[in-house]
Amino acid sequence: MKANISDEKIYSELIESAKKVGIIAEREAVEADENATVSKNVVDAIVEGGLNRLIIPKEYGYPQIDFRTFTDIVRTVGYHNLSAAWLTYFYGLHNSWVAFLPKHRMDEIYEDGGLLADIFAPVGKLEKVEGGFILNGKWNFVSGINYSEWVSVGADYLEEGAERPDRLGLCMRVSDLEVIENWNPLGLRGSGSNTVVAKNLFVPDDMVISFNEMMINRKPYKLEIDEDYLYYNVSFFPAFFVGFPAMSIGAAERVIEEFIARTKKRVRFDGTNEGESAKSQRVAAEMTLKLKAARGLMNEYLEMLESDEGQYSLAEYNGIRVQIVKYCLEIANRAVSTLGASALAKGQPIEIMTRDLMAISTHVTSLYEDGIDSYGKALFGIQPMTMG
Repeated sequence: MKANISDEKIYSELIESAKKVGIIAEREAVEADENATVSKNVVDAIVEGGLNRLIIPKEYGYPQIDFRTFTDIVRTVGYHNLSAAWLTYFYGLHNSWVAFLPKHRMDEIYEDGGLLADIFAPVGKLEKVEGGFILNGKWNFVSGINYSEWVSVGADYLEEGAERPDRLGLCMRVSDLEVIENWNPLGLRGSGSNTVVAKNLFVPDDMVISFNEMMINRKPYKLEIDEDYLYYNVSFFPAFFVGFPAMSIGAAERVIEEFIARTKKRVRFDGTNEGESAKSQRVAAEMTLKLKAARGLMNEYLEMLESDEGQYSLAEYNGIRVQIVKYCLEIANRAVSTLGASALAKGQPIEIMTRDLMAISTHVTSLYEDGIDSYGKALFGIQPMTMG
């Protein structure tokens, strides 16, 4: 049984904090696009609202939330700005892998109070030495690294005698790495997802987590904190990826609202008001029904997490996620193609959110063809290659 937030006052305060983050980010959206990062104003709002401290074990004294509250927070920010939602999600979420480190390392990182980033693509090169590893590598797309104190990066390690490599996460201070500011994408520009480089860096064994172990045991082999921690006893990666569809739904909600508001004001060359047109009314209805379908799938995903005892396939989680993101991107594309060229004006919500939803859809966990392929295989009893 997962923790559920019962204090309505705390819930309301968290949602208000999420709105504040989103409103600041929306106000600064054009500047964030130009700078390829949100400003310190946005990050300060995340920290001041405590949104970065929500996925921390209860013994450290922070409010305990459930997956629904977490996704409501992310969705609320996403309604205003997806780059800010991306970082709000990640800065809170990344505390989850710290809970798989030994207790003294949890104390060090949680009590330090710094923001966390990660990139788990297993591209690092490892050499085993006494007491740890020598790490070399270069990782792109490290979201939020500009404001982070800690980061975890990925590498595969084949232990002598093992049949397959273990995927590891190696944790360190950002100051131990070189940060290359090279983020220049089409969408999610404000996420500041720059590159980090490690050169002959020693990482001690007690700052290393095994993803193979996390997926098999569903909690640390040596349990040192509360048994009912949100990210224990659940399929870790489906829980880890829960924010991507949530923020996409928030953006789709905003796109539909913007579409209806703009359509009501739109006057065609012949003098007719487009809000009275059956064409645009039908488009609005179809987009709204697609949003309802996305919300329904999101609810099913959360119900699966809340009852997860290992009975659900990772491919099913993956299939639901990619379908939600696809629906939301389709809503944005439909809004643009119906409103016409004015919807492409730089800096207005539909234009920004369409680009950002496109970027979310290209994330490795949101690739539609991959996710549907994996789910289809699973339905026919074939074990697909998916992390969840």
